[in-house]
Amino acid sequence: MRPELLIIDMSKRKSVVLHDESVNTQGFRMLTSGADLSEFKKNPVLLVMHDDYSFPIGRFENIRKEGGKILADPVFDMKDEKGKTAAQKFEDGFLRAFSIGAWPPEETSEDPDLMLPGQKYPTVTKWKVREASICTIGSNHNALVLYDRKGEKIDMSDMSKVIKLFDVKPQNQFKNENKMSQTVLNTLLKLSDSATEQDRLSAIQGIINLNDQLKDTNAQLKQKLEDKEKAEKESQKAQAIVLCDAAVKDGRINATGKDQWIKLFDNDFESTKGILEGLPIRRSVSQQIEDHQDSQNTNLSDMQKASWDELDRGNKLIALKDNHPDIYKQKYKEKFGVEPKI
Repeated sequence: MRPELLIIDMSKRKSVVLHDESVNTQGFRMLTSGADLSEFKKNPVLLVMHDDYSFPIGRFENIRKEGGKILADPVFDMKDEKGKTAAQKFEDGFLRAFSIGAWPPEETSEDPDLMLPGQKYPTVTKWKVREASICTIGSNHNALVLYDRKGEKIDMSDMSKVIKLFDVKPQNQFKNENKMSQTVLNTLLKLSDSATEQDRLSAIQGIINLNDQLKDTNAQLKQKLEDKEKAEKESQKAQAIVLCDAAVKDGRINATGKDQWIKLFDNDFESTKGILEGLPIRRSVSQQIEDHQDSQNTNLSDMQKASWDELDRGNKLIALKDNHPDIYKQKYKEKFGVEPKI
């Protein structure tokens, strides 16, 4: 078959998918809405396996975004042997994979609402397309190659470079797990299920502010209580000194034991006060003599008024005979009609 007969009629264009928003094998995904196609449209080269050191084998036309995908029509250079071969294999279905080459992410998001099952890294929300290639075998159905700022391909099999590319730690929780955590947090914060991240932050800040206020209030109350206890202690100590001085004066306690009583007051004011007040007052000798005389006078008056029988029943006759023999004789004569022989 002659080479010129291998020229394929490209009048019937086929659109291919260069990119979609599914999670790639590296564990992250790129939003089509955030893709900048401007530079790519200026130079829409069609490469083989991202080999930008070789001449392109064609170009892309009708580059567009549709349904979360980046679509384009490959136009092969039929005057180039590689382009012609690639076109034939594409038309015959032997080559079907296309891969996009992009610059490093410009913006990423860790928003749980943007995470999909199987996603470990943030979602790329802003990025630029550099080139697109036809591939023999892509890493997945939406094969991807990233370039660094110097234009060198990044080895996507080296996960340390992928992590460095995003400058974040891997995320191991899926969207449904994040939503479950948010639901639990909303419940604890007494928020509605539709609460936003800002709502949760505001609620948490409110709790922090309230906690600070409670700490201040607690500190003030504690200081007031300490001041009150101190004032009460000083008042009780002053009362204890007064009570002990009075007890020394009236003879209930000795002056040498005053300090010991004050210590007892410090330990238990009310109990010590009760004990001290219960001690009998010591009377002087002169007071005791006066009391005895008063008692004697009171008894003599009672005996003079009482009859012999009343004194007998009260067992007071002997005391009357010993202490007041004249009155005894009088009571005896009144009872028996004769004077007693004493």
